Parts: sequence; C-alpha cells; structure tokens
Amino acid sequence: MSFLGELKRRNVIRVGFAYAVVGWVIAQVADLALESFGSPDWVMKTVLFLMLIGFIVALFIAWAYEITPEGIKREADIDPDQSIAQHTGRRLDRLVIVVLLLAVGLLLAQRYVVDDEGGRQDAAQAKPIPAAAPALISSSGAEVPAVTNTPAQEPSVAVLPFVNMSSDTEQEYFSDGISEEILNVLTRIPNLKVAARTSSFQFKGKTLDIADIGRQLGVNHVLEGSVRKSGNTLRITAQLIRADTGFHLWSETFDRKLEDVFAIQDEIAATIAHELRTRFTTELDKPSTKINLRAYELYLKGRGLVATRAETKLFEGMDILKAAIDIEPEYAPAMATLAKAYAVLPWFSEKLPAGEVREQARQWATRALEVEPDNAEALSVLAIVYGETDMNWAGARRLLDKALQVSPGSVAANNFRGDLATRTGDLENAMKYESRAAELDPLGTVQLTDLANVYLINGNYEQVVSLARRALALDPTFFSAYRHLANAYFALGDVEQLAGVSRMIETLPNVPNDILATIAIKLSIATGELDEAHATIKRRAQQAKSGQTPAATVAYEAAQLGDFNTAGELLLQAYEEKDGTWIFPTFIRLPEQAPDSKSWQEFWRQPGVKELAELRRSYGFSPQAPGFGDGAKQ
Repeated sequence: MSFLGELKRRNVIRVGFAYAVVGWVIAQVADLALESFGSPDWVMKTVLFLMLIGFIVALFIAWAYEITPEGIKREADIDPDQSIAQHTGRRLDRLVIVVLLLAVGLLLAQRYVVDDEGGRQDAAQAKPIPAAAPALISSSGAEVPAVTNTPAQEPSVAVLPFVNMSSDTEQEYFSDGISEEILNVLTRIPNLKVAARTSSFQFKGKTLDIADIGRQLGVNHVLEGSVRKSGNTLRITAQLIRADTGFHLWSETFDRKLEDVFAIQDEIAATIAHELRTRFTTELDKPSTKINLRAYELYLKGRGLVATRAETKLFEGMDILKAAIDIEPEYAPAMATLAKAYAVLPWFSEKLPAGEVREQARQWATRALEVEPDNAEALSVLAIVYGETDMNWAGARRLLDKALQVSPGSVAANNFRGDLATRTGDLENAMKYESRAAELDPLGTVQLTDLANVYLINGNYEQVVSLARRALALDPTFFSAYRHLANAYFALGDVEQLAGVSRMIETLPNVPNDILATIAIKLSIATGELDEAHATIKRRAQQAKSGQTPAATVAYEAAQLGDFNTAGELLLQAYEEKDGTWIFPTFIRLPEQAPDSKSWQEFWRQPGVKELAELRRSYGFSPQAPGFGDGAKQ
C-alpha cells in the first residue's frame, strides 16, 4: 500500500482535518473570551502556539496508535484484519460535520450580528435608530436629555480622562493631558467623530458602565487608561473598548522615559485609527513636536481653566498659558489657547474693553499660525476677530473652512462656523454646524447655549428653554443659560418664569452687570413698567458713553425696548471701539427695524456693517425681532 493510502487507512488525514476544524472553533471562542477579559495579545498568541504543537502531536498519535474496544494500542501490535480504523473514520467524519455546522453558525453570527468595523446589524435584524439618545447624567446628578445620537455606522470614539496612578495628586493635569492630546490628534482624522473634552471629562472619577457612557456621548468606542509617573519613568496603559458589547478591541502598556511622552501619544492615536479602520490625513503623518515638560504641564492646566469659561478661571488660565509660553516661546498650541481665551472673554467678562481684548486674540493667534500654519484653534480664533472686529465676513468664513478641513472633528471650528452663520443670518448652516458642535460635545454648556441661539432666532422658544435647562443641569452657575431662558420667556410672554429667572441669577456669584441689567429691563417691559425701563436705559447709556459699561450691551437693551435712536448712537460708539459683541441678531437685526431713526440708519451704513445687512437679506433673514409675548401668538 502506498504512503498516502496508509495515511488514509490510519485516519491520519481525517484526524488532521478534524483537529483543524475543532481548533479553529476553539480559537474563535478563545479570542472573544480573552477580549472580554482585556487579556494582552501574547495570551492569544500562546494559545495558538500550543494548538500548533497539539496538531503535530495529534498527527503522530493517529499514525502510531489506534483506538480499539480494548483501549489504545500501538498500530504495529494490531492485526490488520482486526482493525476497526474504518469504523473510527466514520465517527470522525460525523464529528467533522457537526463541528463544521458549528463553524458555519459562528461565521454567520459574526457576519450578521456583530460587524467587525462598526457594530452594524444585518438589515433584516437592525433596530431603528432613535431620534435622540437616552437621558444624560450631569455632574450634579441631574438628568439631562441628549441633543443627538450617533448612527451605528459612523466610527466614533470618546477618550476618557486617564486615571492618575501616581501618589502625587498634582499629576492630575499630566494624566488628563495625555487624554487630551490623544483626543486632539484623533479630531484630525476624517470621518471619525470624537467626543469633545468637555463632555468626556464629565465622567472623571465616576464608575459608570462603558455602555452607558457610550450612549450618553453618542459614540460606539471608548478609550480609557491610566498613567503612572515616577521620577523620569512613565507607564501608560490604554485600552480601546466597544461601547455596546464591552469587548476590548486593543490594549497596550507603554513603559517609556518622560521625554518620549509625545511619541507615545502619537503611537496610541495611530493604533486607535487602525483599529477603527480609518485613515490618517497627510498632516497626521508628522510626529508631535517635543516640548519642555514643565511648559507642557502648564499648558494643560491653563487649557482646562479656559474651557470652564468662568471669568476668574479665564484670567487665571491666561496667566498660566503665558508662563508656558515664557518657557517655550514657539509653543503654538499654548498660544492658540491663549488667543481663544482672549477671544471669548468679552462674552463672559466686562473687565477689559472688547476691542482691546480682541486685538490680543489677533496677536496670539497670528503668532501661533506663524509656528503652525494649520492650527485649527488659532484659525478659528482669528476668524472671530475678522468677524467681530474687522467686519470681514468673507475672510472669517475662509479661515473657518480651512480649520474644518484641517480638523473636521474640532468642536471650536464647528462652533465658531455656526456662530458666523448665525451672525450673518445663514440659519441653515447655523443649525448644521452648531448641531454638529453639540453632537461632538453633548455635555458642553457652551455648545448647548450656542445651539439655543439658532432656535431663538428661528422662533422655537420651547427648544431654547429645553437646551438652556440642559446646560444648567450640567452647570447651575452658567449664567449665559439664564440669559437664554430670559429671552425665551420674554418672547413667550411668561412673566412668572421670567421673574423666576431674574431671582435665580441674582443669587449667582460674579455675574456680569450687563446680564443683570438686560434681564431686569426685560422684566420691566413684561410687567408694563415702561417708564422704569426707559429710565434704566437712559442711565446706562450715560454710563456707556463715559466708558463705565460696554456700549454694545446697552445698545442691545435699548433695541429690545424699541429705543432705536439710543441704540443707534451706542452702536456707532461700539463700532468705533471695535466691539462686535452686538452682533448676534436677537434684537439688532436690520436697518428696516427703524427706518426713521437717523443714528440707527447711520450705523447700518458703516463699512462692514452695510455688508452684514446685505448678507442677512440675501439669506431671507427677518428684520422683525421678537417683542414681549410674540412667541405665544405663533
């Protein structure tokens, strides 16, 4: 008998085939089980190696031995006429058929139930995607309805704050910074949604289930990890988890010297991109620039303070960022964040003139772009200056479009692009970009209230109330949300709720006087105390003319009262002072609001302001601002 015939007679080929099939099924099950326990890659490799050794052993045993009714005997000791190898072969065939059926079932399950790339279900079994995600839980424990929900097929990830495993609590900024830098790299990946820092950091120190976090942030993947810093040694552990199943797609531990921290960040971000089946743009091929670690830590601390938007923390953050730049004069991210702090300051503080502050924003953003021409944050900040100071609407749009091209997932770029569209009356794009910013940062108070601006101008006041209350559930001291509530209740004619807002905001610390005055004037109009409202405007107009309060703010208050002569005079002053904070078109809309007011008409003839009016008209923007109770009549 030939060698091949002898292999068949002794069932060696059947044993090899059966072993391979059974081994494949075991390997698939082991892979899933090890993923759920977060086991490192070497465990699975060891399992496969042992199975390969077992395959060789199984072939040897099949050749040298045979199973008989009396037990296992050596092949050489068995009379060929007494051999039951043929009967054993039929049993092996049945075993192979059963295991093959199991293998086919496993393949179908993997193909149709759990898609490897996005968790998509087969169309026949897929459930409809809800219009909104389940309720969110704020830092105060309050329930906050979500703004949007992510389609299952959109690759998305949230980077949770890495846990500080060092004994020094001061290292919190460092461990947080690792997460933030990875997040910033990921936002530059096309077609990848990355939850913003403001939202993902809401879960710091909490022990919520990964699936809950995924639902609240509208993402299908979560990256978490830890950082241990000891002397000059750094250990970073990171793991990427499927939010819906809790399975670990990838985990790794990095032991490096501190000077390698930036390379580690790049390495982790690149691995995540690979796991999510996305591709880097050309810019992402460039490694991060190494900087002084003390400057880096100061930058992380300063950036966190600026993100709060609280007046005192904005100023503290500016000082810390300047200290970082003193150490690293060419540190573009620190300069861009400092520019952003100056750019948003006029919306949260009256301490410095808006025109002066915006020039500081221009200088720092320009410096950042000289070092890093594609810095999305610096481009976005410079666009604010182009719009609110220079009235250069086309230039502002070009800068923001470039920022979005460089970093499609940038919350700032989407947010400021939406702001620009709101200012110019392009409400379709305003809704598009502000909604995207709120989707990227669903727990961000700034994004919620900026989205509320669009609904306010569209006349959807109930939605304004909903968004403002979501913001207050996240941060009860966020005074901008009270301003939105006041605007909505004023338009709805709800005196009781408006009075309640007035009482609530008076209890908050460090509320700018202009917000208190604006809400007080709304309440005077609502209660019919018009003489008191006009007296307040007259007094505040004198304060504005003497530089005690921003002219743009009082112009806004006068416009809501219908005093367009005073509003026009103050807007001309604000224009000379390069204070563009009047620009959100709630009550200051178009020249047609007051055709007989000379000062009002003169303001709208100014360079840049005239172009703004033309833009608003081109989008069909209504010149009719809401009066008290107008929203209730709709």
